[in-house]
Amino acid sequence: MPVSEDWHSIIHEITSAPGVVMIVGAVDTGKTHFCLQLCNAGVEAGISTAIVDADVGQSEIGAPGTIGMAIVDKPIELLSDLKPKRLYFVGSTTPADHLLECAIGTKKMVDAALGQGTKLVVVDTTGLVGGWLGRKLKTYKTDLIRPDYLVGIEKRREIEHLLIPFAKLESMKVRRAASPEEAHRKPPEFRTSRRRLNYYKHFAEAHNHILRMDDISLWNTWLGAGRPMKWQYMKFIEDALRCPILHVEVTGRGIFIVSERPCSMSNRKALEEQFKTTNITTVTGETFHNVLVGLADQNANMLNVGLLQAVDFKHRFLSILSPLKTASPVRVVQFGSIRVTREGEELGLLKPGDL
Repeated sequence: MPVSEDWHSIIHEITSAPGVVMIVGAVDTGKTHFCLQLCNAGVEAGISTAIVDADVGQSEIGAPGTIGMAIVDKPIELLSDLKPKRLYFVGSTTPADHLLECAIGTKKMVDAALGQGTKLVVVDTTGLVGGWLGRKLKTYKTDLIRPDYLVGIEKRREIEHLLIPFAKLESMKVRRAASPEEAHRKPPEFRTSRRRLNYYKHFAEAHNHILRMDDISLWNTWLGAGRPMKWQYMKFIEDALRCPILHVEVTGRGIFIVSERPCSMSNRKALEEQFKTTNITTVTGETFHNVLVGLADQNANMLNVGLLQAVDFKHRFLSILSPLKTASPVRVVQFGSIRVTREGEELGLLKPGDL
């Protein structure tokens, strides 16, 4: 893809006074190609350079569902040639329902890059730019990161609503670049196929690890967030729902129920009256199978991505598939909101609070 005159001009300006650069634009406008050109220009100019890949749906650095940071120390042909220096787990391939994770994760990876002493930090972002959701995500992510440059790549001024609010800030230079004519829209099937391949590559040589729930913290799930319910009350729940119960926890003012199979909630009223709460969450044990999880160390720094294979509720063990050679450093398991097989087939999204 050729580099236009306005791209050359913006890249020259940035490499003359490097800093944090955030790239925004709709899908298939050439954002990733611009990031590649800017990173290579930075390296060729002798500038210490890093890239933050915050496009969780089409990750170039790290597994899908993560935000990756990599150091660029030589010219590259593809961002996927880079190995991540740090990762942040979002747990989904769509920013919807994950605005906080996307904003915080991007900020953390930018800070990690700056902590490495890099002078040029290039931030690639998702193509979610339309509607209130897109505007909210990009506006608050920009406000949180406060880049030195905000570069909008657009075809027909379609992201002006993201650029105009920051045009008057003294600390930020807003620049506009035309999307190349060669940047054609890719069909959704292409994106799905690409994610599938990335998942497959990631888990191709994965190992199965057994983790004791008592040795780790569980994030983004009700599991392990409360106290196990006494067996007498579990029996009451089992009788009320007319199905076998695997696990029950009291979580604050709510109840989290894991059943062997889908239960009829016709007697939900009896549960609400018995336990004096309307906050009752019910899932099947099967729902945990193939959930994408993030594995982190004692400082909650991400080590790798895994797939939850099984939960032994009685003996309190998790079985997780991951490329990690050993799970001994793992102290945090972060639950994602997408289920996927090790072959890369996406089984569907979980709603917030499902697990």
